[in-house]
Amino acid sequence: MPSSSEQPVPAHLRLRELITSAVLAKAVSVLCELGVPDALTGKRTNVELANEVGADPEGLLPFLRAACAGGVLAEPELRVFELTELGQLLCESPDGEKPLCLLIGREEFDRTWANAGHGARTGEPMFTAAYGKPFFEYVSATPEFAAIYDAAMVSSTGLGNLLAACDFSEAGHIVDLGGGRGAVLSAILRRDPHLRGTLVELPHVVAGAKPILAEAGVADRVTLSPGSFFDPVPDTGDVYLLSRVIGNWSDSDSLRILRNVRAAMGPASRLVIVGNMPSGNDRTNYPLQLSFYMFALMGARTRTYDEYAELLEQSDLTISRWANFPDGESIIEAVPA
Repeated sequence: MPSSSEQPVPAHLRLRELITSAVLAKAVSVLCELGVPDALTGKRTNVELANEVGADPEGLLPFLRAACAGGVLAEPELRVFELTELGQLLCESPDGEKPLCLLIGREEFDRTWANAGHGARTGEPMFTAAYGKPFFEYVSATPEFAAIYDAAMVSSTGLGNLLAACDFSEAGHIVDLGGGRGAVLSAILRRDPHLRGTLVELPHVVAGAKPILAEAGVADRVTLSPGSFFDPVPDTGDVYLLSRVIGNWSDSDSLRILRNVRAAMGPASRLVIVGNMPSGNDRTNYPLQLSFYMFALMGARTRTYDEYAELLEQSDLTISRWANFPDGESIIEAVPA
């Protein structure tokens, strides 16, 4: 007789697991907010953890066990917990996942999901329905949320893929459009000391770039250009970088951005796009789940290679090469058609 672990899981149980999976993410987010992953330096009881992070022992227990269900913690003995390999990624670290976890657990997201039906019926972003303003307008007006959002974007950047896929040895000037506070541009310039760069961002964002550029030792090679990629962009670039930009906008807005870039490009310029691009090579559902997040927040979505090719063709651009990174952020390079 097969063991219970070998028997197929009935459909209704698999469905219940799916329906209740959102509570696991919420529980893990609360544990990150409390600092539990960093406090788990070894095996700890729920009482020891509660005393250290300022929580109620019995109140903390169901959160810990939910995290076990999500594979983040293990309970090797009754009410004794330890980090798993997944859980270690939630400790404080420059390249850890804690900032993203904290972001997803925010009340802003709870209110967004409460308006999910509105999004399905109208095609409008659920975040806008919840807060009465577009996502990025809210970010600009809410410094606390903006700080958490910026930290999450930096911690989960596709920088490694970009540096692995792109050779800028023949370029002289890179224009980073919507490049935040310059973390990605700094890394590129640090790797390629012959390059100069221009960072184009909204005024309140680009104002915070100087410390990051200075710390990287590249401030003297960067021009800060307050502005928007919806406006005419500098025509000085050999390379134009759109990292995590097109995936944040609808098709119509994406076309506006791409056509702006195309108007600035010279005959030998190239465009580099970084973003999640679902493909048959993916091993997880993350790119598709992210697409739902993009719609909920911004009315946008992740796009496949073919969907990017269509947008670029409508912008008088053609794909010259593609570097696919399964489950992560892929790279498309395009040149004037």
